[in-house]
Amino acid sequence: MENFEERRLRDRGVRRQSARVRRGALVVGLMLLAGCHARNRFSESKPNDTAARDARFNATSPVADKMAELGRDTIVTECSHESYANASKGLIVEETALHEDVFSLRDRISLTPNAYNLDEALGLEALLRAEAKAPGHSAAQADCIDEFAEHFETLTDVLVQADKVQRELDISAFNEATKAAQTEDQLEKQTHESVQPAAPSPR
Repeated sequence: MENFEERRLRDRGVRRQSARVRRGALVVGLMLLAGCHARNRFSESKPNDTAARDARFNATSPVADKMAELGRDTIVTECSHESYANASKGLIVEETALHEDVFSLRDRISLTPNAYNLDEALGLEALLRAEAKAPGHSAAQADCIDEFAEHFETLTDVLVQADKVQRELDISAFNEATKAAQTEDQLEKQTHESVQPAAPSPR
């Protein structure tokens, strides 16, 4: 027959395993629940999240800025003598709406397509919005530039929102897992402190 100490160790092992299972189930459940809430928020709210866009754009690299400037110059030039319908057909080569390749824009000099990742696409959007409001453009040219910005926004919106939701899921799952681990440790400590060795029986 097992003695008191062996039984106590066995029970502690069972409790630990059970706690780990509950903690894993809790994290999975929270991620699924958060995913549902995130999808609901995404479907019910306006897709454009200005704060997320600004934060992402402000963190762009010099390479992303250069790509954005190149795209802006190309679009401004084309919009000076073409409508958006014609300019977009000639400039937009492909739209994959992926993080590393949101769309490809044709270079007006080399005519080769340049792929824009999400940061570069967001930078281009910001430059185009500012350019559309700048003085010196005709109304038709300003409208053409603004339509490019709006079109690119429809491609990047989903990616920006998906990144935001993923960050919220990661933070929520981490916080809940940490809280569950702390609770488990506290319970185990309390159990350990409350269990005293059995007093030896008198002879």
